[in-house]
Amino acid sequence: MEQSKKRKKNIQMTNLVKIFLVLCLTSCTHSSNLKPEDTKVSRSAEMQQEINYLLSLDESYKTQEKMYLEEIRKAQIHNDEIAFEFFLREYAKVKRLDLPDWIKKEPNYVEGGIKVKY
Repeated sequence: MEQSKKRKKNIQMTNLVKIFLVLCLTSCTHSSNLKPEDTKVSRSAEMQQEINYLLSLDESYKTQEKMYLEEIRKAQIHNDEIAFEFFLREYAKVKRLDLPDWIKKEPNYVEGGIKVKY
């Protein structure tokens, strides 16, 4: 009888130790402070394809802008008001994409304008 009680007590103690170890090993831990540089962004092929499409579309719009800005500059040099007004109207019609800052850090992002901020 006493051995049975001791055995039960040993089993209970063993179970408590196991539970304690499991709790210690699986409990939450605080990692060091992470910085954005410590993380790696992974994208699906479809997501990258969409980003590349937006950037190519943006590049084509900016190419049009640069062309019109160059024509506006030439019209100013030659004092050609008719050409200036025409190209200024065309420049204002060019579509512009409002891209988020993170996409502007992509390697195939193209800056717009000829030293002109818009």
